[in-house]
Amino acid sequence: MWNRARVKTGSLQALAQLNRLSRRYKIEKVQKLSANFERACWRSVRTAEERAYHQKYAFLRHCVDMINFRKADNRSRRVPLPNSAVSLASQFTGSNSSQLQKRVQSHIDDLTAGLPSCLSDTDASLVAAGGSHTAQLISRCRSHGLTMAECERAVCALSEIARLRTLHARLASYTTHTEGVEDKCYTKRELELMISGESGCQ
Repeated sequence: MWNRARVKTGSLQALAQLNRLSRRYKIEKVQKLSANFERACWRSVRTAEERAYHQKYAFLRHCVDMINFRKADNRSRRVPLPNSAVSLASQFTGSNSSQLQKRVQSHIDDLTAGLPSCLSDTDASLVAAGGSHTAQLISRCRSHGLTMAECERAVCALSEIARLRTLHARLASYTTHTEGVEDKCYTKRELELMISGESGCQ
């Protein structure tokens, strides 16, 4: 078999022929050796391809490392995320809807006043959607000379404004649907009749 595998055109063709013969005759050791040597012959070609894409591989590795670092360490943010919408929503009891609406609107006005001039006319709902809109906002801030911390603070403020507006709309909807609705007090007998489906409660 070794004699049949000696091809004069080159060692790579000889190894390929040897690999085919070892598969045909089911000789595992020869098949593994020929496959390993064949990969070694192609190594120079692979090295040249990897050198051409070395910068791209390095950039992708850097991105993956940064993503893993941010997942492992949540404190790596330069600006902490505000949670005023969550804290206000936790204070809702059902009867303080109008008071919470005023407080939510006050928070929205304060955050809007603190935005940089380049983002004063930006729709906050785009930030909540994420994706390319956030990258565009950051590039716009960077073009106006803002630091990365200031850009992150502005984007976090827009995201919080979007959440506060959603909370304000839900509170307003709750107030609208509950106006003029009075809870009627039922006796135990009336509740039992309602559950059993019998008529008799007015």
